[in-house]
Amino acid sequence: MIALSFTDFRKNMASSFDRVDAGEFVFINRGNKKKYAIVLMDDDDLSITPKMAEKIEKARKEYQEGKTLKFESAKDAQKWMEEL
Repeated sequence: MIALSFTDFRKNMASSFDRVDAGEFVFINRGNKKKYAIVLMDDDDLSITPKMAEKIEKARKEYQEGKTLKFESAKDAQKWMEEL
């Protein structure tokens, strides 16, 4: 992981994108309160396909029917995952 000021990002854009391509997290701080992340995307990430829409609707229905898991803490969720 690397966090850069906006100025440093502008000076090192190519290497920042190379790091993201290599799987590293790159964050950019702009001013005191604004933070951004560079994320690698492909064309499929830019739209909701019919298949994805089906999955979203199924998840909404399961949620409405109470068929979802709820954990009191991240530790409880981690414990549940480790027991799978």
